[in-house]
Amino acid sequence: MERPPTRDKRQSAPLKLRDVRRVFRLIGEIRELGNDPNQWRPLLVKELGKIARAQMTVSAEVHFRRSKTPGMMRVVDIGWGGDSDGNVWTIHTERDDERPETYWLAQGPEQSNDLRVDGAEAKEGSASATATATTSPADDWGKAGELITVKPQRQVYGGKSFILSQYPLPHAGAVDQLGLHRAFGDPAFTPSQHRLVHLFHVELGRLWRRDAIRRAKDPTADLPPRLSQTLAELAAGCSEKQIAHKLQLSRHTVHNYVKALHQRFGVSSRGELLAKVGQDRSTAAPKLSLDAPRQSADGAGG
Repeated sequence: MERPPTRDKRQSAPLKLRDVRRVFRLIGEIRELGNDPNQWRPLLVKELGKIARAQMTVSAEVHFRRSKTPGMMRVVDIGWGGDSDGNVWTIHTERDDERPETYWLAQGPEQSNDLRVDGAEAKEGSASATATATTSPADDWGKAGELITVKPQRQVYGGKSFILSQYPLPHAGAVDQLGLHRAFGDPAFTPSQHRLVHLFHVELGRLWRRDAIRRAKDPTADLPPRLSQTLAELAAGCSEKQIAHKLQLSRHTVHNYVKALHQRFGVSSRGELLAKVGQDRSTAAPKLSLDAPRQSADGAGG
């Protein structure tokens, strides 16, 4: 039986400049479509499948939330799949009262996140036991619905006919997964193709990472509902008088909201405010289908 390549050979596996360019071109196209996962996810599965020459490609975000039952969790899996014939389908499953060990390896020393190929076909296929997290005792499990931060044991693993790449999304309590498959009897995925998938996922993940940092510093990330509504109406071109009428507020109150927005953004005019908001939105990462629960600055849900 053919042995899997050694780690050194995998890390030094050459990447074709043409394929690397295709990866970064796809990242750019996804960024342009990033506001709508119904557009960028289907594009991802179609184009990444072509780049890696996969028969089937799956791109999904798997969210982990605390269940009402102590020690159990709720899992939401949302994504898209596509095949080499251009067919695309959606994925949406929700499972309650799942045990953490169904999806996470037993707790122990952290393993390397380096590229890794298991090789044996018998080790392929199962997406279970792919991430780790420190779980709380049953009496300190927390509130139902709270997100659970998970960390993949390995970012990329697989074998001859399967590649699974995982990228942690701690700000959303989720893991983004890329699964690429080839039919039995087809040529095996090469070490270069493993590296190519890893490169793509890292670059995609950089957008989310930068976005999470930006949102942590961004005064719009946790705007109270009324400030958020006021900002939206300003962006739509409404005057303070029109906003007051639409939101059924006094003009004095709306004016105070506008002043509060100026302070949050560090601007002194409506034009500067809208320019700053537009700039922040233009650098946003591809939007997820299910965002993390957000808490506004005044304590109410955002």
